[in-house]
Amino acid sequence: MGANTVVRCRRGHLFTTIWIPGGSLKAVRLGWWRLQRCPVGRHWSLVTPVKVADLTAEEKQGASEHRDVRIP
Repeated sequence: MGANTVVRCRRGHLFTTIWIPGGSLKAVRLGWWRLQRCPVGRHWSLVTPVKVADLTAEEKQGASEHRDVRIP
């Protein structure tokens, strides 16, 4: 948890976002999930953090290539 975290949307897309426990500037917090825009599928979805150790090399690479909008 902290700055750059890999998350998965409900459609299975993986991307990297800023995830700060207890705070959110660009998503609606719903407990452990967040309603956030998925940059991969370009849709709104519930997202949740995933364990990077559980991902394949291809999934890690894809998640690092897809980042959501950064807050300045």
